[in-house]
Amino acid sequence: MPSVIIPAHNEEAMIERVIEAVLADGIKDLECVVVPNACSDRTAEIARRFEPAVRVLETDTPGKCNALNLGEKHLSRFPRVFLDGDIVLHKGALKALIAASSPERPIISPMPMFILNGATLAIKLFFRAQRFNKYFGGEAPNGSGTFVLSEAARSRWETFPEIIADDGFVQGHFRPEERSVVKEAIADVGEPRDISSLLKVRARVRRGHAELAERYPELMRNHVARGGSMIRSLLPRPLEWPGMLVYGYVRIAERLIARRQLKSNVGLEWGRDESSRSNDHS
Repeated sequence: MPSVIIPAHNEEAMIERVIEAVLADGIKDLECVVVPNACSDRTAEIARRFEPAVRVLETDTPGKCNALNLGEKHLSRFPRVFLDGDIVLHKGALKALIAASSPERPIISPMPMFILNGATLAIKLFFRAQRFNKYFGGEAPNGSGTFVLSEAARSRWETFPEIIADDGFVQGHFRPEERSVVKEAIADVGEPRDISSLLKVRARVRRGHAELAERYPELMRNHVARGGSMIRSLLPRPLEWPGMLVYGYVRIAERLIARRQLKSNVGLEWGRDESSRSNDHS
């Protein structure tokens, strides 16, 4: 008997499609909790339209990790699906993920399908190059905004700490060979539509990685750097060089921006992309 938890902050443009996709597979005895946190829009109102099929737990306290902890207090079933409030699963994806979860596959994720509708050429080149990064679509979590844990897997830590890189925190509890992808399960992931928006997101990711390394250095042993293998894959392919140049620029720029932000101690919320949050990226 599985469960799904969906933390959501100001996701009124997406939350309806997210919940509809979860319920579309008609999974029997599914527990589903949506946790709108510190929302100033209609996220909670829209989510409540789906009651009693889902339970809505609204909180004024901001933070994804707080939302996860609150939601998990009201869940008892496994496997447990952790789904971001702007990720739309394809038909059959949830059923495939639940079927694939097992003690032998303690953490799994779907294949991410990056939605680039309306994106600039530079963004398209960036994601063209990113195809050669084995992290995305190669393991779990993998940029899909979704991961599934068995009951034994979830027992590896207690509550989620209030950190930026919640996915990185989870990843650090599993060896690379324990993290796998269910390729027949697809998740739509809306991506930034311009470089400025992408840099906001990427700098936040970079800050999250630095915070994780400082607070939980023991978890970093399960984080594998793949930059070198990615470059080796791109260099023999001249047609991929424009994407490689854009990718390289973004990675350098995000590092410089993140360093400035770390010095100025920007908040957890800085770095959210709004350009991808629309209900037209189908």
